[in-house]
Parts: sequence; structure tokens; C-alpha cells
Amino acid sequence: MRRFFITLTILLAAATAASAQHRSAGVRIGATGIDAVYQYNLNREEFIEGGIGLDFGAKGGAGFKLTAAYNIILARPAWTNTGSWALYAGPAMALGNVYDNVAYEVLGEKILYPDNGFVFAVGGQAGVEYSFDFHFPLMVSLDIRPMIGTHVNDGRFRDPATNLTVEFESKSGMYTHGLLRGFIPHLSVRYRF
Repeated sequence: MRRFFITLTILLAAATAASAQHRSAGVRIGATGIDAVYQYNLNREEFIEGGIGLDFGAKGGAGFKLTAAYNIILARPAWTNTGSWALYAGPAMALGNVYDNVAYEVLGEKILYPDNGFVFAVGGQAGVEYSFDFHFPLMVSLDIRPMIGTHVNDGRFRDPATNLTVEFESKSGMYTHGLLRGFIPHLSVRYRF
């Protein structure tokens, strides 16, 4: 009987601790794509965010990308009487299959061609978040997430005007799309539960 009460107490404590952790899910929209995101608060000052989504690559080529970020809340300013604000920043990483501009040399001339390929990138995320305190638990944030990394493509160049296909060797280069467009703010809207 004593073991039963100890086990019951541990289970209730674990359930209470799990329900005390804030979680949220929603979408993140911006210049680099649209993601379904999930955020989990580790404690009051740290949270992790994961996402999977569509990447708007170079010249409209679509790809997919998985992202993860670990953020620390740097400040909680009292800018309004209702709701709560948070300023956060932390490291982030991404991997997927995306379009990026690749430099090819054709007949002695360098051209940039958007080509899909594997990407692995690291960077940072910084933003501001507002949590509404009315009956619907909604969170809105505005952030930047610049990424720098490697883009490895298949080496096929296809001219859409002439349908001419030229095969080069596979190339690896810098993932410029994530760095340049990562400084454009993205909007996240999440439901907190």
C-alpha cells in the first residue's frame, strides 16, 4: 500500500510539472518561407523552438527545411499593462533540400543559376514576443534568423528558355539565401497550451 501511494505521488508530481511547462504551436511566415513551429519552454528563461516548412528559395524554387533554435529570454520589459513581453536570442540550425544561387562557368562566362540541393546551416535567432492575457492564449513574435552554411547541389544546369540541359559536377558552396533573407523579420503566431 505504501508503494502505491509513493508511485501515485510521483506520477501526480510529474503530471503537474509537465502541465506547468508552457508549450505553443503555430506558424512562422516570412521572406524565407512558411513553417509549422512548436515551442517548448524549458523553464521561465529558456525555450526551444522547432519547425518544418516550405522554403522560398532563390527565384521562387521551393524546397523544405527543418529548423531548431535554443533561445534565452534576455529581458521582460513592461511596455503595456496587459499581456507580457519578452526579448530573446540564441543559436539556431537548419537542414533540408532548398534552392540557392550556384555559380557556374558556361563558355568562359560566370552565371548564377538557382539549383536545389542539400543544405546544412547554423546561425542565430533574435526577436521580441508578446503573450496576450485574455481568454484565448495567443502569442505573437517578430524575429530574425540569419543562417550561414553549406549548400551542395546536383550539378545540373537547365535553361528554361531553350530546355537545354548541361550536367556539371556536383558543387558545394555557401548557402547565401539563408544569410541574406534571414535578416528580414518573420512573423510567428502561436496558440499557447
